[in-house]
Amino acid sequence: MNENLTIAEAALKVLKGLGRPALIEEIYAEILKRNLYKFDTPTPEHVLKTQIRRHTRNMERVDASEIIYFEMVGDEMYKPTADTDSTKKQLATGMRRIQRATDKEEIIKSLTSEQVGVFKEIWRLVLFAAQVGFKNSRREPLKAADPGKGIDQSTFGNCPAWPGILYLMSLVESNKADCLCSTADAESDRITTFQEYANGGLAILGEFFADRLCDLDGILLFIDNQREKSVIIPDVELTI
Repeated sequence: MNENLTIAEAALKVLKGLGRPALIEEIYAEILKRNLYKFDTPTPEHVLKTQIRRHTRNMERVDASEIIYFEMVGDEMYKPTADTDSTKKQLATGMRRIQRATDKEEIIKSLTSEQVGVFKEIWRLVLFAAQVGFKNSRREPLKAADPGKGIDQSTFGNCPAWPGILYLMSLVESNKADCLCSTADAESDRITTFQEYANGGLAILGEFFADRLCDLDGILLFIDNQREKSVIIPDVELTI
């Protein structure tokens, strides 16, 4: 498996290999057949469709990407754009995958179980945990991570607030507008900040559920407890 491929890049590789337009179902089947990408979600075809449409020409979406790979040639039928080679000039943002610490797998498994029924996809839990960590000023470096379980940033595009949350966290953390730049260093800093707050948030969740049942009632109790905590409004000084 090529761990460096995004979902859109895997789909592009499939279409170029086929040499003809294809439907989402066929593209998905070929990605699995060629082992190009591991989907860490119970709705892989929906995620694939979302990411393809984000990179499709003339597709009106609030999360549309600046990098165009595809054209729609029929009802949910896609083909590579004629100028896909030019899109290899990758932007600095959006390329690094979101990692999670291996020591948090137990709480992740518990919170994404059917018994809880809230976080049907791991990326949703990670996004929630990052905000919990940020609210509680708990940022923890990842001691170890499994690269094979990294989540493509484009998966978070299913949340309308992404990548705004990513940028705002980094902005408040650094108190400098430099973190908003599209450089590789700024991108790395933003992802590191997000990952470490998510790791801190997962630690908080793990501690909360260490001595109680991990179910929907427990999640609601956790949210109520978080609401009772005061929030410190950051003083951000910016010069643009």
